[in-house]
Amino acid sequence: MTWWGAGLAAGLLLLGCGDDDAGTVSDAGQDAAEPEDVFVPGDAGPTATWEVDVRDLLTGDPVTTARICVHRVPELPCASVNMDGVAMLEVPVNIDLQLHTTATRYMDQLNTFTSDGEPRRVRLDIAKTSNIVPLLSAAGVTLDREKGQLAFLAQSGPGDGLADVTATLDPAGGEGPFFTRDSIPDAELTATTSDGLGVYANVDPGELEVVYANPAGDCTADEGWDRGANRVGTRLEANTLTIIIARCEAPPEMDAGPPMMDGGAMDGGVPDGG
Repeated sequence: MTWWGAGLAAGLLLLGCGDDDAGTVSDAGQDAAEPEDVFVPGDAGPTATWEVDVRDLLTGDPVTTARICVHRVPELPCASVNMDGVAMLEVPVNIDLQLHTTATRYMDQLNTFTSDGEPRRVRLDIAKTSNIVPLLSAAGVTLDREKGQLAFLAQSGPGDGLADVTATLDPAGGEGPFFTRDSIPDAELTATTSDGLGVYANVDPGELEVVYANPAGDCTADEGWDRGANRVGTRLEANTLTIIIARCEAPPEMDAGPPMMDGGAMDGGVPDGG
């Protein structure tokens, strides 16, 4: 499970939101009957092959009903995952793009990337709608299915959430930001905690930029579109969760203090009495 998935999953467990499908049979037959798209090379220009691994946010299990598309690129076929939750997907190269993941009983999700010409392996942790609703409710928010939901993260390195970071939207809109403690929204917080996670709820669909403010230095796009220092671009769609990640400078390590003499006593500069 990715750090984003592990952190939010822990929050869901604290809220008492278990796997609502435990012990039931998945209705995977809906997608299985659909004919596969036929990819004609050249439809969308040069492409690279990405291996996409789709997992349940809470359990880490493969989501075998998942289907992934390159959002707003109809020239390329979508891909259905195999029984291991993995699909091979052709994506355009050297372009800002999003992967749109759908699955039975899961909330539609957009993950934001910039592609190059190289193959890539990406892990997507997706959440059931029944898990997302309690998270928003914890912040006093009722999910509006005509709006988009946004989760933004500040990390100093892979899996390392960064505290004391804030974020605004350009253009402004929605409800929030709601920052989280142990991945649960806390209305009293005014900046990220060590999980590095924040949420905007019920935002108008469309392109926007998340403007990070980090007292320790700049933030740049990691999973998101680079729009300059401290600005990460993405697109929101109605009834869809969009996720972005920024890589942010961490505060310098605290000064260890003056050097210590052998035995742990500081040298006070007093001449040896012997």
